[in-house]
Amino acid sequence: MTTLKSIQYRPLSRVIWLFSGLLFFAGCGFQLKGSDTENGEAQLDGMTIQLISSQSRSELTREVSRALTAIGLVLVTDAEQEALLVLTLQPEQFSQRNVSLTAQARAAELELTLAADFTLVQPERDRIDARATVIRQMLNDPRNVVGKTEEIRLLREEMRRDLAAQIARRLSHSLAN
Repeated sequence: MTTLKSIQYRPLSRVIWLFSGLLFFAGCGFQLKGSDTENGEAQLDGMTIQLISSQSRSELTREVSRALTAIGLVLVTDAEQEALLVLTLQPEQFSQRNVSLTAQARAAELELTLAADFTLVQPERDRIDARATVIRQMLNDPRNVVGKTEEIRLLREEMRRDLAAQIARRLSHSLAN
């Protein structure tokens, strides 16, 4: 049999537990992914950057341009305008290798790797040379060649977006420090 006092204290105890849980997460440094505005992302708004690529019309260059503008950098395209930062992007390198084989010695699983080298030049700081890499694995059906080709094409597009986001995060982090 429940008493009137226990019914009145239940909502209060829930509020106390909820408040304690929120304090715990805030105290341990928990934060949502992408909500890191204290570490310098606010300083990136309006900074100018020049993107130099040997393949200026490539899909990777387009994705990196989108990612840089998404973090608040302003792309300078004219050679006459002076950019505060210069990012040099090398061509992407794609490779695939067999991870496992079937009983008939055909590839059962593939590992896809997409990588790109880039250089960031900023005033009064050392030049940063880095390499960004994205790796995916996929199952291979040797009897479905058309499906495999389409799946690899879609995975490459996804990997390219992830590679561009990785480059933008590295720039954001290095500029914040």
